[in-house]
Amino acid sequence: MNARSGWVQEFWRIVVLVLVAWAAGTVFNQVYLFLLLALLAYTFRNLFNLQRLAYWLGDPQASQIPIHFGLWGDIYSRIARVMSRHAQRDARMTKLVNEYASSTSALPDATVALEADGTIRWFNDAASRLLGLQAAKDIGQKLVNLFRHPELAAFIAKLDYSRTLELTAPGNKNRKLEVRLAPYGDGQYLLLAQDITDRLQQERVRKDFVANVSHELRTPLTVISGFIENLQDAENVSRESIARPLDLMGQQAARMRQIVEDLLLLARLESDSKSNTQTTVDMVGLVRLVADECQGLSPETPEIRTEIGSARRVLGDEKQLRSVVTNLVVNAVNHTPADGEVIVRWIDRGSETVLEVEDSGEGIASEHIPRLTERFYRVDAGRSRERGGTGLGLAIVKHVLNRHEATLEVESDLDEGSRFLCHFPANRLSG
Repeated sequence: MNARSGWVQEFWRIVVLVLVAWAAGTVFNQVYLFLLLALLAYTFRNLFNLQRLAYWLGDPQASQIPIHFGLWGDIYSRIARVMSRHAQRDARMTKLVNEYASSTSALPDATVALEADGTIRWFNDAASRLLGLQAAKDIGQKLVNLFRHPELAAFIAKLDYSRTLELTAPGNKNRKLEVRLAPYGDGQYLLLAQDITDRLQQERVRKDFVANVSHELRTPLTVISGFIENLQDAENVSRESIARPLDLMGQQAARMRQIVEDLLLLARLESDSKSNTQTTVDMVGLVRLVADECQGLSPETPEIRTEIGSARRVLGDEKQLRSVVTNLVVNAVNHTPADGEVIVRWIDRGSETVLEVEDSGEGIASEHIPRLTERFYRVDAGRSRERGGTGLGLAIVKHVLNRHEATLEVESDLDEGSRFLCHFPANRLSG
């Protein structure tokens, strides 16, 4: 029955009731009395149906729908259909929530749902294991009140979703966690914590191995280089068949020494991610000095120009910053023909200052750019070895910049040269 037909039937039911009451009142000569009685009967009927509806709405069960006809029957059936749809929707939502809770509980990483003010709404089993949270007493509490960790409080206050934070797990100083934040819902966010103890241990083993092996190689390389130099200086070694191999051995020994020195430098840089040196470095003088030194590397060195657009100095380690400038300029020189040009710039860009090294060399294909700072990664391995490259220069640049809170940006196109830009933030600048 649709709503219109229900109202039509109810209308005619009222008309029939009034006519019957009027007819009976006419017979007994009490028309108004019978009309009043008919109105009271209709009113009590509606009140009875309202009371049944209110009672049923208090505990709606599909199997206990009041049975009625006409307009009231249509009202009951419509309410029942709406409630049935809501029940089905609630069942689907409950199923989805349960599936979500089951999936997040199975995650090995800790997941904590937080309100905008940092109050804990929910967390999974891994959060109980890694962070020591307890559902019975910690839900509804502010996370920063449970962990007296200043770095974590500052990290959460910034709400920087692009950064991560390493910290010691609560109650277990031997466990290391990596924490990140992710936006969630309306003004809410998730705190995700991953156990990185094993990864850090593997990285430490790798770094120690590289440092130890590099250190142990220095002595035999020094001995080998010494014997090669002695043989080259000997008067009885003049035949081409002996001199040429000795020259090659000397070159490779020198290259090995450079690799060892670069590996040891990388090991030292990786041992501490921040530079504690408070020296104010004159970058203008440093840029000009390195440019002059590199210009005299060989007769085939391309022209090196400097463009100075800033007098700012950098707070940091002068030796490390010099390695950045030197590696970038030597890299540009090695990949630029003799008739090309290398430009070294130190310029202001708003609150930051940029060290820029631009060359007119062969350029770098886009697929290689993301991997340029990996150890021993070379775009052209054969050409790099011929020019004496170790494949570690840009890795050193990246680590030095990280220690100085700076970032490296690379722009390049094939046959159009390359630009390496080092962005130094305002808190590392003076003058």
